[in-house]
Amino acid sequence: MYFWIVALGLTIFLFTRIPTVKNSVHVRNSYLVKKCSIIIPARNEEKTIGRLLSSIRMQFIQPLEVIVVNDGSTDQTKAIALNEGAIVIDAPPLPNGWNGKSWACWNGAKESKGEFLLFVDSDTWFEQAGLLKICETYKMQQCQGVLTIHPFHKMECFHETFSMLFHLMEFASTSITHLFSWLCTPSGGFGQFFLCSRPVYERVGGHEAIKGEMVEHFALSQWAKKCGESVEAVSGRNAISMRMYGEGIGDVFNGWSKSFASGAKSTHILLLGLSSLWMASLITLVIHSPDMIWEYPYLFIIQYILLGGYFYFLVRRIGNFSVFETLLFPVHILFFLATFLHSFLNTFFRKRTTWKDRYVFIEKGKNEKMK
Repeated sequence: MYFWIVALGLTIFLFTRIPTVKNSVHVRNSYLVKKCSIIIPARNEEKTIGRLLSSIRMQFIQPLEVIVVNDGSTDQTKAIALNEGAIVIDAPPLPNGWNGKSWACWNGAKESKGEFLLFVDSDTWFEQAGLLKICETYKMQQCQGVLTIHPFHKMECFHETFSMLFHLMEFASTSITHLFSWLCTPSGGFGQFFLCSRPVYERVGGHEAIKGEMVEHFALSQWAKKCGESVEAVSGRNAISMRMYGEGIGDVFNGWSKSFASGAKSTHILLLGLSSLWMASLITLVIHSPDMIWEYPYLFIIQYILLGGYFYFLVRRIGNFSVFETLLFPVHILFFLATFLHSFLNTFFRKRTTWKDRYVFIEKGKNEKMK
């Protein structure tokens, strides 16, 4: 019985709120969009980059420029980008010590001309007036510091919903969701979207400052905070969306495995401890559920609905999860455990994983190196 109380209590404490991008827009702020350089690192993204570029072209206010950094693609990524009217540059050969995505972003920033630098992954797309909503959210920060956004996850297949707990852990790691989050600033950011002004980017040293990190924009947000810059992290609901791992359950497993344990190393120790305790309580809950169903069936149903309902209240701000999919959270817990253990094994024992057909070697006491 007490396992459910602990699990529900920790869930409420860790996830009291999930902030989102400003939903209303004012045309008078359109000048902000016109100052934006959108930089898209792309490596073999022919299946997704067209949708992103098309969504930018459909915005009623256009950015200053759209730069696609072709990171050694062997498919039609470059041709699609050129056909969509983007500026395409080829990333130079990857130097030792650099993460491929950070290298692409760094080279894109050097070629850009905008006052605001907006880095976005190619598997995302902007919703109607999404760029303006994002710029207005940044204006609420007086266009200072860093704004990092977790795109709204739009899923089309059931297997994609197994990302649910990973999304929640990502939000927890940034310190923007817990009960006392209003008393502190975010401790990290999200990987798919990063926005800052050019002066801020130059002050913190840009992607060169975190060139070897696997979870680059989480690390860059942390570094910006250490440099004295303000950091905000929000959900991109109604502004920017994404679809992740649509190829199958193996795609979900491998995609989250590649960096999740590595990202955990960068999380604040207190948050990591609370998140681990929360996940341990959920795992314990699942293990003891058969006994509780046998001894207290009605109490089990009440507590199950309470926890499942609260999960749904949270995740509807993160992705288009249905009530049914959310109520399957015990299955999500088991999938999370298997994926995290696999990631932990690769990160701390095998010391290598793969990403975009590159091996990532993790050396003790050093940054990750990509080859």
